[in-house]
Amino acid sequence: MPSEVLPQNLEASARRELRSLGRANAENVARHLVMVQRLLDSDPELAYQHARYAASHAGRVAVVRESAGIAAYLSGHYNEALREIRAARRLSGLDLHRAIEADCERALGRYNQALKVAQEADPRQLDDLEEAELAMVVSGVRHDMGQSELGLVVIEEAIMMFRGDRETLRRLHSVRADRLEELGRGDEAAKIRKRIGIGEEREPAEEVEVYDIEDDYEEEQHAATTADAPQASEEPSAAPEPSETAEVAESREASDAVGASAGADDSTAPTDPEAAEPEADGATTVAGPAED
Repeated sequence: MPSEVLPQNLEASARRELRSLGRANAENVARHLVMVQRLLDSDPELAYQHARYAASHAGRVAVVRESAGIAAYLSGHYNEALREIRAARRLSGLDLHRAIEADCERALGRYNQALKVAQEADPRQLDDLEEAELAMVVSGVRHDMGQSELGLVVIEEAIMMFRGDRETLRRLHSVRADRLEELGRGDEAAKIRKRIGIGEEREPAEEVEVYDIEDDYEEEQHAATTADAPQASEEPSAAPEPSETAEVAESREASDAVGASAGADDSTAPTDPEAAEPEADGATTVAGPAED
């Protein structure tokens, strides 16, 4: 334990939860929780060891069990993560980390249980980020079950409903591109990845620019509808056959399908793939990691 790590380095809300412990124990646990926070990204396994120590000395404190669950998840200890997250939920009374719980079940190959966890989430306690994370997990579960079409519906619904930060929206689009590629729609997937900057190296100055992916999605939906609509010709023509009208209606109904949690960017593919492609001059991208 580095000597410069102090209990005061832990955020105040977490320190308040430790007041039920004796002073010496509370300070010791607080220092280990600080180490968990510092190591989660760089060394999740070591962070997990600190979290285990804290949990062994403060097993009835929700924030301690929550920290242990997150560290266990990030270091690949999925059974332990499930135990800790569920314990934190019982102790706090809050519907914590449903996305982590579902992803642990997915990692353990229990796909139906993962879907059940997602369905049991209390929407009143989920913020935009948690809903998006849950949708990405559910979409991945559907892919693992050989149901990429359903996975696409889930993620498209999530994109349309999302009102959070741009980086999370970018990750949602990355997952959507994965589902499209799995369904043999590689050209659409490539266009999405290009627009959100996956696989491109940018100068640092470019990383501060953002691309309004959500607005682009609405434009593409409009372009798709226009492309699907009967086109006027110079010579008078008969009304479209009933089967043609039905195809357009089915396409619109498919775009309104509701998935497990949230989702989309250009969910209906236009007859002409280039009809929904954004103007190159107006598209800037946001950098950051993508998620499968």
